[in-house]
Amino acid sequence: MKSFKSLALTTLIIVASSSAMANPVITSGNYISKSNSSVIHTDSLSTKQAAYNQALTKLNQLDESTPKELKKALKVASFESTTTQSISLDDDSYITVQETMNMQGQIQYTGLIHANYHYLERNSND
Repeated sequence: MKSFKSLALTTLIIVASSSAMANPVITSGNYISKSNSSVIHTDSLSTKQAAYNQALTKLNQLDESTPKELKKALKVASFESTTTQSISLDDDSYITVQETMNMQGQIQYTGLIHANYHYLERNSND
């Protein structure tokens, strides 16, 4: 009987810890993890390669930014200090280039930064 209790307890611990490992975002207290995305447009340029370069430079700047800088750049509307301190850019952020033609018939290229990010927010359901 003792070995059955040990086996049951071990199984319970393994199952509980495996579900905790599947969700890497750890929240505590009255906070929940939020995910969001934002698209940032660069200046219009005359070549596609220049637009890609400008967008990649901006994405790298965002990646190296502090959480406070990210809040401003991504226009996250929150006055909570926890939100401001916890904003982080996700690894699946990426860039694209949009091709347009202006009224004079000139083709222009605009870099688009697709920034995916997450942060902690106070749970208002409590």
